[in-house]
Amino acid sequence: MLDAILGRYAWFDHPEGMKFAETYRDSFRTVGHWLFLPGSFSAFHQVMNCEEIWTIHVGRLTIHVIDAAGEYSRHELGQRVDQGEIPLITIAPGAWQAAELPNGVEFAFGANVCAPAFDYSQMRIGKRDELLALFPARAELIRRLSHEQG
Repeated sequence: MLDAILGRYAWFDHPEGMKFAETYRDSFRTVGHWLFLPGSFSAFHQVMNCEEIWTIHVGRLTIHVIDAAGEYSRHELGQRVDQGEIPLITIAPGAWQAAELPNGVEFAFGANVCAPAFDYSQMRIGKRDELLALFPARAELIRRLSHEQG
């Protein structure tokens, strides 16, 4: 299945860290597919102009969110609803978010919908030092899911 997914879209390496392919855009929304492979993650980032909806098609993904009030939450994105996973999550504009493959998961494939349309000028990838100063209680998580220069 992974080979078919890799061959289906014009993937590029997203600045956050995973593979991404935008599949639809108009003035109201953008839609794209994401693909997490071993060793990849989505670094802590904020999207300021829109809600970001994550859905999953194959595999599982852990989403970490730090909201505007500094409250942390962890969400297991997956299809095993009977085991507490959720197939969809909406991230509020301005929330810090990051994602990673859970241990033992080979890959994860899903989609993001942004409304209004995603705009790279409205996305900010967190700088590790800044995030550590803002959220010292989450130091291990921030070190794991951020890039030194942001």
